[in-house]
Amino acid sequence: MRMIFLILAVAIAGQMRAETVIETAPRPVRFTTRDSIELAATYYHPISSNPVPAVILLHSYGKNSEEWGAVASLFQMNQVAALALDLRGHGASTHRLTANGTETVDYHNFTPQDYTAMLLDINQAYDWLASQPGIDKHRIAVVGSSIGANLALRYAAFNDEVVGLVLISPGLFYQNLRTDDVITGYGKRPLRIVVSRDDTFAFASALQLIEIRQRAGQAVESNETIVCSGSLHGATMLTGVKDLSGVVFGWLNQLLFSLPASPAEPAPKGIKSNYNR
Repeated sequence: MRMIFLILAVAIAGQMRAETVIETAPRPVRFTTRDSIELAATYYHPISSNPVPAVILLHSYGKNSEEWGAVASLFQMNQVAALALDLRGHGASTHRLTANGTETVDYHNFTPQDYTAMLLDINQAYDWLASQPGIDKHRIAVVGSSIGANLALRYAAFNDEVVGLVLISPGLFYQNLRTDDVITGYGKRPLRIVVSRDDTFAFASALQLIEIRQRAGQAVESNETIVCSGSLHGATMLTGVKDLSGVVFGWLNQLLFSLPASPAEPAPKGIKSNYNR
């Protein structure tokens, strides 16, 4: 297995789309999951030729959508819509609607089942995003940080409409959310795993995930792992490692714009993904 040891990323970052785009201000949005959790998210939608590709951004444990601010703006400036989600119990996603009123939802009190239920959050976010005017529902990727990476992989393994994944500091398991049992379900779709060499658990997890993928004949590229020096973990790598955000964005940008664009169409009345809700 060949690793990419990050040095300079000028050539890859240069793949970013150069067109001038008029941006809209990020706007807060809300939607409700099948199990009645009110989710909050921030939507970054550029004004550009429709339809546009999009990414869903999943934060780390204990963080929220603000973790993605600078990265989401980078997507927006380059004609890729972004939806940064507050997972249940985090940020402003702390309420469940019940027949007796509103209950508080706090990740500090979560059981393993509560973490598994976060897959419903991603599913609702995917359905909401895919139904928005001007979004190409056939060009949606997911980027996850730490526990968000584990969730991204588990979700994409059940929704084959996800066209690509970036997993930043994934683990073989975080909060009972495993990855080794679903990596082969992702198939041969494009993947990048980003880790720090001295982030011991995430680094070892990345090696094992790629090994499983290679044994299954699913690693269609030899450079699916980006290894950085140091010990930074999760989305902090994108601002703490020089040029890394350009590498990650350059790869995703190339992927999303290499796929054939879907013709513009009216917003559908309902979108159903393959995740068993």
